[in-house]
Amino acid sequence: MADGQLQVDTSYAKLLWNCFDEGALEMMLRLSDLSEGFDVVYELNALTVGRLRHETFLKTLYALGFSHAVRVEAEEDVDLRFCPGLIADVTAKYVKETASSDVIVMGTQSSDGSNMKTPLLLAERLGWTCITQVTAMEPVDEKHLKVTSQEDGKTAVQVVTVPIVLAVGNAPCAYLRVPTLKDKMKLGKRPIEHISLHEELAESQSRNVELKGLTPIDDSRDTILIEGESPQEKAEKLYEMYLKGRLERL
Repeated sequence: MADGQLQVDTSYAKLLWNCFDEGALEMMLRLSDLSEGFDVVYELNALTVGRLRHETFLKTLYALGFSHAVRVEAEEDVDLRFCPGLIADVTAKYVKETASSDVIVMGTQSSDGSNMKTPLLLAERLGWTCITQVTAMEPVDEKHLKVTSQEDGKTAVQVVTVPIVLAVGNAPCAYLRVPTLKDKMKLGKRPIEHISLHEELAESQSRNVELKGLTPIDDSRDTILIEGESPQEKAEKLYEMYLKGRLERL
């Protein structure tokens, strides 16, 4: 049941992958699989801005072969749903100061905020090119990728130079592969790096939209109750009051 702010408590529900992030992660794994034939080595790293309960996803990525996983600790009172600038700020800071990357692959939007701004804002902060609605990517060499994307209902295939930000949309590989139990036991317990950016989060939060409340939209229609002692009388009133004039104008 929703509370006074139309918020529903979902803390008891199982967390699921965002469909766009899931497609992006599977695309990264496929890129790594293909790289062996091109003599290109990709080191897969994952970063999320979230809370402790989100680390289960990072452990799964370890079991799938990711080399490094990072969680930027977000306070419980920080609403991340409508703050694409906040996510872009902390991600850009990490890339610039801690872990230089050649390619950043992201889902085009989240399931709740759905603003579709984060990849574009991140590319702006890094000064990189951004391609949206990516559906496939293949290795070319250490400095280039072959990227397939959707543009205005058409398919674009282009060879791009790294560094670049890629935003994955409705990709054919929409499901992330499942790690084996052996890999979970062997790799899933690797330590996750934690980063606290309290000052940066507060500063970025002040520049973003803050959710004050939610109000339901009234989509009810105006109605008039036709009184009458019998269905026939009601039908006559309906004709005389509403239908007769319309029929005469036809």
